[in-house]
Amino acid sequence: MLESLGSTLYGAVRLSFAQRMMYGRKISAQKLHVTAFTLMTNLKYAMRFYCKDTQRVTGLKDLTINVPAMVRSGDTVILTCTYDLEGSSLYSIQWSLEEVEFYRYVTERMPPQSAYNVSGIHVNVTASDTTSVTLVDVSRNLTGTYKCEVSAGVPSYHTLIERAKMMVVDAPKTDPTIGSEKERIAVGEMLRANCTSGASRPASAITWMLNGDHITNNSSHFWIQPHSISQEDDTVKTKSHIEFKITNDMFQNGRLHLRCIAFISDVYRKSADMEIAVDEPLLASITGDAPAHSHSKS
Repeated sequence: MLESLGSTLYGAVRLSFAQRMMYGRKISAQKLHVTAFTLMTNLKYAMRFYCKDTQRVTGLKDLTINVPAMVRSGDTVILTCTYDLEGSSLYSIQWSLEEVEFYRYVTERMPPQSAYNVSGIHVNVTASDTTSVTLVDVSRNLTGTYKCEVSAGVPSYHTLIERAKMMVVDAPKTDPTIGSEKERIAVGEMLRANCTSGASRPASAITWMLNGDHITNNSSHFWIQPHSISQEDDTVKTKSHIEFKITNDMFQNGRLHLRCIAFISDVYRKSADMEIAVDEPLLASITGDAPAHSHSKS
């Protein structure tokens, strides 16, 4: 295209030279050549900047990374990158964890997918493509910042990068347990109960429910005290203690239902339950009737 425009420009300069000769104006061939060359050079620079401006409008854009914020160890996780090439071709897509590349897709290679040997990362190559990469059996060592880098091919050769963090959770392997010092309790007494989660990393949070209603920590009727218990393998158990005074309206059909829930974000949630019966005093008989006795004669 540039050559065609240059030839046209050069022809226009020669025509101008011929016209000037007709009117008696002398222009040297050297001056003609220099003028045409200068105009062609300026045209090339103008076209180059025009192409760059065009690439800004029609190149790679709208790169969006989708990495789950939290997953459980052992899960299969799909990381995705969506983008708009605006008519350009895709050259490559690269995935990295903490700047260490573990997957690349290059359209000009055969096969286009490549997985690199990075400790703890297992890529399902056949389930990975130009927009996603699938990780299997993830471990907590894969917690970190993931980077998606997309490069377009002709004509833009543009590259965009997005990053997102993911935490891999070691969820508890055992369910929470609940216990109280009393199985029966009277109105006006203090109920004390404990709930202990299984070991996890990070630690589980614990909430309480009474007869299906959530108990808030800032309630004046309930006192809740959680604390963490560190384990040798760097995991943590959570123990929550609750105390409250028993009122008559807490009993439904003579029993109250207490539940504790251990959870980690939206990736783990387990509960434990117990029922406590009302302890009512025994009422003496007021009928005055005495039980019948048999008498024998001596």
